[in-house]
Amino acid sequence: MALPRFIGASPTSFVGCFSIISAFTASMPTAGGHVSASPVTLVGAQYSGQAQAATNIVNNEDQSLAGSDYRIGPNDVLSVTVLQAKELDVSTRVSAQGNISLPLIGVVRAAGLTPQQLEVEIERLLSEKYIHEPDVTVQLTELQSQPLSVVGAVRLPGTFQVRGPRTLLEALSLAGGLAEDAGDVVMVLRSDRDGAADGFPRVAPDVTDAREIAPGVLQVQLKPLLESHDPRLNIMVRPGDVVNVQSAAIVYIVGAVKRSGAFAMRGNDRLTVLRALALGEGTLPMAARGESLVVRTNERGERVEIPVNLDDILKGKSPDIELEAQDVFFVPTSGAKSAARATLDALTRIVTLRPPFPY
Repeated sequence: MALPRFIGASPTSFVGCFSIISAFTASMPTAGGHVSASPVTLVGAQYSGQAQAATNIVNNEDQSLAGSDYRIGPNDVLSVTVLQAKELDVSTRVSAQGNISLPLIGVVRAAGLTPQQLEVEIERLLSEKYIHEPDVTVQLTELQSQPLSVVGAVRLPGTFQVRGPRTLLEALSLAGGLAEDAGDVVMVLRSDRDGAADGFPRVAPDVTDAREIAPGVLQVQLKPLLESHDPRLNIMVRPGDVVNVQSAAIVYIVGAVKRSGAFAMRGNDRLTVLRALALGEGTLPMAARGESLVVRTNERGERVEIPVNLDDILKGKSPDIELEAQDVFFVPTSGAKSAARATLDALTRIVTLRPPFPY
């Protein structure tokens, strides 16, 4: 039996069922995201530059935090200096209620204001009782109120602090681009439910590849987003939104085939036993083709074995069988059926325990 080759991995010869189990376990999603043996960029070299540029936005965020359009939010850290009274200088974090506390004047509302607007407010409060024509400077030293989460089948899932809206492609590039198990759909969960903000529409009503499937939940088709030149698909995402790249459904092709492994079912592709056999590049000479199996787990979690006679299907005597997500297509080896069966049993248990792909 050939050792399964996973997306991005190299094929090797069969070295025992423990090798197969280890390989499949390594391909399972971890708590921090999906393991990817060979990360890829979104759309090749051209997009690699865009990804690097978007990453630089995050790396250089401190150099542009005090932009005139930025609105202060909870947990941001501010540096407040008073030219005429250095003893009033303070570094303070905005509270969850949106306030800061300053010497002499006490609690001041900061959330929702730009740094320049906050300067004017502090100068007004100081001039009322304490300092004649004070000169106040407010700098944003740490941005913590603008989280944009990018999760699912991306290379570097996580939460990124951004200043203002970003395009969907910029958000994906911040997470390092798509993982190799990425499917065809990106879900955007809005932090608000109004459908528009800051003067731009969230999604054009005539764009079929980006639509609202529930209040505050947008679904964008990845292939048109990456390949078309329609800028309306590259929707804006805002701080507080969650971008979730759906993982592709997986089928497993193992046993006496030339190329074993896990294969993604993308889009509306109909994957059958014969197409799976083609993906496996055919059977090995020692394959027991008449005793193949499709192992499937039903909705009740029960294991179902579907006998497959490859010779009959190839001759047109039996109908081709359509595969479903998480199916295991198994071609046994003549003369080593007991060892192969034990390996299949262990593999099926692992596949059954895999968590479902998030939507």
